[in-house]
Amino acid sequence: MQVNAAGDEYRQPGDPSRVVTKSLDRDAFLRLLVEQLKNQDPMNPQDSSEFVAQLATFSSLEQLANLNNEMQQMRRRQEMIQASALIGKRVEISSADGTVSGTIEKVAVGADSVKVFVGGAQYGIDSITLIEADEPAGDNLEQPRHPANESSGQP
Repeated sequence: MQVNAAGDEYRQPGDPSRVVTKSLDRDAFLRLLVEQLKNQDPMNPQDSSEFVAQLATFSSLEQLANLNNEMQQMRRRQEMIQASALIGKRVEISSADGTVSGTIEKVAVGADSVKVFVGGAQYGIDSITLIEADEPAGDNLEQPRHPANESSGQP
């Protein structure tokens, strides 16, 4: 039997289907708790408050893990929303080949990062060094009209 570092996966030689992971889910914890209760010494039983404390601790850890997963999903959605605002913007990107300039065509969110596509190539959003604002409308802007000036005949 091969022994790996603590916390690593364990695979019994010759049995590729059996994988024991480093996490303990709620069902496994409850089975372990029941086994402890069944196998305790009847003449010297363990204090039930220990079991309640273990269960409360495990429940708290499980809730924190669920909260962490939800926060990661929310972060990914927020990154996608923020990155989508860059579509159509002209950017400069620092890459291994030098500086690339172009317009962001689309964005994609992977497991751990946001990618932007410029000129058909994919770059990490962290490699953007410059974002140019949209072109202003310029000469097509109308001058504001003041009602007081219109009644007196002044432009």
